[in-house]
Amino acid sequence: MVELYFIVRHIPWWSVPFIIMGGEFAYFAWLKKKKKTAYAFLMLAFIGFLAIGFYVWAGGPSKSVKILKKMHRDYE
Repeated sequence: MVELYFIVRHIPWWSVPFIIMGGEFAYFAWLKKKKKTAYAFLMLAFIGFLAIGFYVWAGGPSKSVKILKKMHRDYE
């Protein structure tokens, strides 16, 4: 779980590059008429967008980890 908390605490460091690179690679794949590959890269960009949205909604690194811990505790 410590690794997951680390990933959630540092969402902007991995989700922003996902958004940028996913969008760029999707555009290049779309130009080459490889639509399945473009959709896969768009899905990666969308996952990054959802993660950054959660991070902003939660209120930053500490609060996002607290929300994740609470979700995990309530699930058990």
